[in-house]
Amino acid sequence: MNWYVLYTLSQKTNKILNNLNQKKGLEAFVPQYEVCSRDTKELLLRTMFDNYIFVKTSLDQVEFSTLLMKMKDINDGLIKQLKNNETSALRADEIEFFNQILDHDYIARISHGYRVNGKTVVTDGPLVSYENHIVKVDTHNCCAYLDLTFFDRKIKVGIDIKSKK
Repeated sequence: MNWYVLYTLSQKTNKILNNLNQKKGLEAFVPQYEVCSRDTKELLLRTMFDNYIFVKTSLDQVEFSTLLMKMKDINDGLIKQLKNNETSALRADEIEFFNQILDHDYIARISHGYRVNGKTVVTDGPLVSYENHIVKVDTHNCCAYLDLTFFDRKIKVGIDIKSKK
């Protein structure tokens, strides 16, 4: 299974997402992450990468690019495929990362943890395997920044930090 990433105009993202999901053999989604609202304490969803659509398919690069060209008229607002070394398919390590942190709804559920001696200890959630990659925790906005980047963007995931009991 190949994963591709498309960059879109923000007001066209949902339209393009719907168009892609109507095609057989494509599964398009926008990765999201949970954060805890400071005011209401309810869980909210945030888009992981604004204007990015991920597409899972068995199509190879040429087949996928051809399909996008055929859909050009109905996908106005599609700016470009993001590419690494002339291929837009995600690398195996990137796919592995997203498979580990995203659930079946493509949401990174909130992790929980505490701080000790300036280090974040994750007790549960998708960040358990990525505890050593946390470089900054914004407790005010309930999110952790990882030292992993994705197309030159820092990866941010929800985390709820409690005092160690």
